[in-house]
Amino acid sequence: MLFAQSCLGQTSAKTAGPSPQSSSPAFAIAVDGPTPPVHLDSPINIDITVTNVSGKEIWWQWDRYKDATYKAFTFLLTKGGHEVETTFFHRKVNNRQRADDPQEVASGSLFPVTYPPGKMFTITIDLKRLYEIKEPGVYTLYVSRLDENSKTTVRSNPLTLKIGP
Repeated sequence: MLFAQSCLGQTSAKTAGPSPQSSSPAFAIAVDGPTPPVHLDSPINIDITVTNVSGKEIWWQWDRYKDATYKAFTFLLTKGGHEVETTFFHRKVNNRQRADDPQEVASGSLFPVTYPPGKMFTITIDLKRLYEIKEPGVYTLYVSRLDENSKTTVRSNPLTLKIGP
């Protein structure tokens, strides 16, 4: 189920105005990484901050799945211009399992939460739960989510991580 990725920030019915469509995204995403040095043998915790930039109250669909924070966004980690190998967990929460993966389905139900204008929340994820980071180097992380109201994919700032042994 890809509900958490496709049901996103929306303007509430109370504040929406006559047209349900808007040309600008209702929210912004910013990512921040751990303080260097970052080592292969440690968790790589990334903070994701979401801000309501619409000037109105918006709602955000959360999944009741235990790892909802991972399902709420799309992640892309690259090294040398290529996506890093994903973990089974990453493929499971995004329903992108391979034929040789154990057949598990991430399940949950959706619930909306409303947020006034301004900072909505900051969550922390461990990048190593999503990607097989096995060698030192320079990596770039992109985080995104579809804003269903404006039909725009909202992308975070690119985050460059220098990971050492």
